[in-house]
Amino acid sequence: MRYYKLRIDGIYPSEYRQKLYEALAKEQEAGGLDYYTIIEESAPPLEMIKDIVQVLAPTLTILKILYDLKKEVKDKKGEIYLTVNGKQFDLEAHNLDDIKIKIGEPLTKRYKVELSFPNLTQKELKEWAINLSSRPVYFNGKILSPSNTVLFADYDDESGKVKTTFYIDDQEVNKLYESGIAIYATAKVLKRYEGTPYAQTLFTSLILSREPTQSATKIEES
Repeated sequence: MRYYKLRIDGIYPSEYRQKLYEALAKEQEAGGLDYYTIIEESAPPLEMIKDIVQVLAPTLTILKILYDLKKEVKDKKGEIYLTVNGKQFDLEAHNLDDIKIKIGEPLTKRYKVELSFPNLTQKELKEWAINLSSRPVYFNGKILSPSNTVLFADYDDESGKVKTTFYIDDQEVNKLYESGIAIYATAKVLKRYEGTPYAQTLFTSLILSREPTQSATKIEES
């Protein structure tokens, strides 16, 4: 399934932030979206907060939530901005149908993969696998744009593998996958301070390729 990737920037009193997150949580429970990155910053005046939310949604039902909330927030001298695929949309200047047309078709796909690392110990995987989360994605040796990213990764006790979910809006990758061509994944591992009490095993990026290797695993749509 393809998803819209939306970024919501808000400056508003804290009670409106709570309203937004309650609405997002309700939609998430209904399977209508997935919000996966939350950044909160201070913003003047003191009673206001600055909030940034990244949302993935298979439909644009989120627009009605934002449209209604923007009307309330504006009365409190607050603002809400919507950015889709790097393009900002004015929720006041257009009606919802106009915005839907301008946004177009969803581009992002969600994938999953279970990664094996035979050269790493179970202790290393348990302790460090999670740091693959939010890492960049490479395809055929080239780094993809920052909108292509690992959502979450962690060690799975049952399988002994690193379960990884990631998002791709690179159309070359998505079209290859949709055409039935297998794409494989592994992760770049960096070991630091080996042999000392400060030893680290870092997962620095997710690497996609059309070439199967002994350590690579075929990705699946999530």
